[in-house]
Amino acid sequence: MTQVPVGRISYINVAPVYYGLDRGKAPSWLRMITQPPSRLNSLLTKGEVVASPVSSAAYARNASQWLLLPDLSISCDGPVLSVLFASRVPMEELDGRRVLVTEESETSVDLLKILLKEKGVHPKIKTGRVQTPDALSDDLSGCLVIGDAALVQNWPKKFPFVYDLGAEWKRLTGLPFVFAVWAIRRDFCQLAPAVVERLVELFHDSRHEGQDNMDRVISDSVSRTGLPLSTLMRYFHYLGVELKTQELEGMQRFFDIQYRMGLISSPVTPAFTHLSSKVVVHCPAPSSGVASQSESIDAMESY
Repeated sequence: MTQVPVGRISYINVAPVYYGLDRGKAPSWLRMITQPPSRLNSLLTKGEVVASPVSSAAYARNASQWLLLPDLSISCDGPVLSVLFASRVPMEELDGRRVLVTEESETSVDLLKILLKEKGVHPKIKTGRVQTPDALSDDLSGCLVIGDAALVQNWPKKFPFVYDLGAEWKRLTGLPFVFAVWAIRRDFCQLAPAVVERLVELFHDSRHEGQDNMDRVISDSVSRTGLPLSTLMRYFHYLGVELKTQELEGMQRFFDIQYRMGLISSPVTPAFTHLSSKVVVHCPAPSSGVASQSESIDAMESY
C-alpha cells in the first residue's frame, strides 16, 4: 500500500497535536517526515509531502496550491515565549543597523518586518542561522530567534532588549497571532479525498488526546529540552493549537498587512478542506471513482 508522506515540525510546539499519533494512533500508511518549518514549506511546495504544518506566511504565498486543514494551528494570544527578537538597543533605534533573522520561519521574519515598520525603523536585514547568544557577531545589533532555541538559551542575559513577538502583535492589533497552520496540497485533495477526510480525523483526535494529557506533553518536553518544568508549563499555557474565530481574524489581519507591505503578491483569504468557522468548503467532493480510503490510497500511485 502506498504511504502518505506528512510533515512534522521539529519543535516541541507541535507535541500536543501529534500526541496521539506518536502513541500508536498513526496508521501504517502514514509516514511522518520531521524537519524545520522552512524545509517543510519547501517539501510541500515540491509535493514531497502531501500535508504538513507550515508557516502561515508560506501558506499566504502558496494559497493557490494549498488548502488548510480546519481548526489546527500554532498560535498565541499574547506572549508566545518561543519567537523572540533580541537586541543590543531598543527596537526604535535600529534604523540602519544590521540584524540577523532566522532562516527557519518565513512567518516570524514577516512579523518582525511588520513590527519594525510600525515603529518607523528600517534596519539592514541579514538571513542566517541563530542558535545561541554568544554566536552573534559584534557588528550585528539584534537577532530573531525561534523555536526551542528561544526557550533553551538565556537571551536576556546577553541582550538588554528582548521582545516577544506574540506580545508585540497583541499590543499592535489586539488579536491572536497564528504562526503555523496545517496545509494540504489541492491536487492531493482531488486525487484522494477520502484520505484527506481521514487525515483531518487523525489530527483532530490526536490533538484532543494531547490536550487531555498536557501533563505528559510537558514532562516529555522537559526530558527533551532540559528546561525547567515551570518554564514549559508557562510556555504550553500560552500556546494555542486550535484555529477558531479569533485566530482566523488575527491571521487575516496578518495577510492583509503582508499584502499592503508588498510581502505577498496578492490578497489572501484562508480556504479550508472542510466547513470550518463559516469558511466555504473548497476541497472537491469524492467522485464515484473513489469509493473508500483504501482505494484513495491506492490511487496515489499516480501522484
